[in-house]
Amino acid sequence: MELLGSLSSAFAGNIKLKYNILNLPPLSPPDYIFGIVWPILYFLIAIAGYLIIFSNRAPNRVKTASSILFWLQLFLNFIWSIVFFNEHYIWGLIIILILDIVVFLCIVFFRRINRLASNLLVPYLIWILFATYLTIGVAMLN
Repeated sequence: MELLGSLSSAFAGNIKLKYNILNLPPLSPPDYIFGIVWPILYFLIAIAGYLIIFSNRAPNRVKTASSILFWLQLFLNFIWSIVFFNEHYIWGLIIILILDIVVFLCIVFFRRINRLASNLLVPYLIWILFATYLTIGVAMLN
């Protein structure tokens, strides 16, 4: 998971530099906070994904839908920083709004298979909802 974040950052360019020159909304954290939060979230996402993908306790339909949602949220997470940090703020906003919905659906579907997997995604949802606020702010201010 951490590799996915690093790869996305590589495609997005110098994120730290780009972040520091943006006009940011109130409550924007310093750039080093992201380097602390994201590895923790990627770890939680990886555990949740493992618990779902390798679960034998769910009907195939539920497991298939959960797996599709899991991979979709990873893809959306991956492309968001590439799009956003290449100054496509409105497209970044659209992507993160879809990501919010998909992660919420992951939490709902995962709960039917494994409550722990579902709960592990709650901090991720909270963080990306905050990131949605930041994205809206950046789109309006830049």
